[in-house]
Amino acid sequence: MIMKRLLSIFGFVLTGLVAWSQAPGTTPVVVSHQTQMLHGRKYYVHIVETGQTVYSISRAYKVQSYDAVTHVDIHYLHAGDTVWLPCRGQFSEAAQELPSQGNQEVRNNQNEHPAQSEQAAPQQPQIKAKPVRKVGKTVKVAVMMPLHLDQIDQVSTSKFDVEQRGKKVYRQFEFIEFYEGILLALDRLEEQGIGVELNVVDVSGNSADAVEQAFVSHNVAQSDMLVALLFRDAFDRAAQLAQQAGIYIVNPMATRSDICSENPYVVKLQPSIQGQISLMLKNMKAERPNAHLYIIHSGTDADKAVREELKRQLDERKDIKYTLFNWSQNAKLASTLKATPGCNVVSIYAGKSDQTRIYVSSLLNRLSAFKNHTPTLYTLNDLTTEIGDIDFAQLQLLNYHTFSTSWDMTNQVHTDFLQAYRERFATEPITQLATMGYDLMLYLVGGLAHKGADLWQNTERLNPQGLLQPLHLVRSGAGLENDRAQLYRMDNLRFVPAILK
Repeated sequence: MIMKRLLSIFGFVLTGLVAWSQAPGTTPVVVSHQTQMLHGRKYYVHIVETGQTVYSISRAYKVQSYDAVTHVDIHYLHAGDTVWLPCRGQFSEAAQELPSQGNQEVRNNQNEHPAQSEQAAPQQPQIKAKPVRKVGKTVKVAVMMPLHLDQIDQVSTSKFDVEQRGKKVYRQFEFIEFYEGILLALDRLEEQGIGVELNVVDVSGNSADAVEQAFVSHNVAQSDMLVALLFRDAFDRAAQLAQQAGIYIVNPMATRSDICSENPYVVKLQPSIQGQISLMLKNMKAERPNAHLYIIHSGTDADKAVREELKRQLDERKDIKYTLFNWSQNAKLASTLKATPGCNVVSIYAGKSDQTRIYVSSLLNRLSAFKNHTPTLYTLNDLTTEIGDIDFAQLQLLNYHTFSTSWDMTNQVHTDFLQAYRERFATEPITQLATMGYDLMLYLVGGLAHKGADLWQNTERLNPQGLLQPLHLVRSGAGLENDRAQLYRMDNLRFVPAILK
């Protein structure tokens, strides 16, 4: 397993942090020997043939595609267009001389164009907005995530260290499952005839400065979409830069809705709290229509937003009786629940990791004590992924319900994904990162290929097949947020979809 993961990591290094999936049906590229000079630097001059792309041309000339210089939008090359590519062996010098390694900067600095040898290059049109895409066009996606490639030499593949891998934790592997999920999605997209140009950028840490540097050095602003698997400060800066560049930025992990409040270019993929609570209340009425509900909370600001949303929806429904219970009074929990046997319990307690572990253990012990009339337990976050040594038998006894569980083994889409993952990477995904990477690529890249930039204004009829978790974007504040979720219940120590009416 560790060798498979290392191959994925080293793939980033060997390709300059850029991985590609090419659109099918491109025309083979014959390298031209025609060159032009600019201040002593040499560039190949390539005339585009039908079916060729910037990626296929750049690969033939052994340079990165973002160093190719054109006069037109690189997604819409036509036969007869000219592409200039830095000659091999002079890459670094040429990169230092040009104002930028990306086409947008070249458009803004026409006097610096390498084609100006003896004849002046034709004037470029001013492009104010990216054109709407059509089916089959290559979609450019940038992914910023912490890969810690500066520490890659610390990874050991000796026999002893591989056998002791359970005792060693390498930060390079923390988010690699997200990338592996993306790779599986690229396979699916290619089967649909959708080409993807993927630019993966290592931003390790939570530094706004590192984000700014990566934005420029890897030409992120030229993307059709930016996926940012970053921590709070780094993401907030990336969102500002994305807004300035006019590109949409996708956050696959954040649960806080405030990231959408002011920035219209932010896309939040985690389900909204409103949608989760609505589904949970529907399930309660379907399974236990007359059960009393107890909401266990910390009484702090940490769970205040969820507490207030629960109260708002319950007060609007008026068909579920409920009681708020502050965990600071936990000694009274047993006597309180005895008054209403067979009740529902929603745990929204939020504390530090050690506090939460102690809290969950205590809560499960107290609820499980009601052997004849056990409550049904609900949580928004999956306890089985948050606490590694949790007692599944207790969760089963409590008819446990939650969102975003790892796998539904009754779902053919899930089992097919797991099989493909095992075959590709010789291991099992142990987090939700793989499903996040897979789903967002199918949902958003597929949408961009079919609807172009209009996707961001109208997602109503976007319903791709084969998603592992439901996705549907709606306006939330200024940005977009997923309003779909899947509620699961524990059945025979495995999760299955919960009943909804």
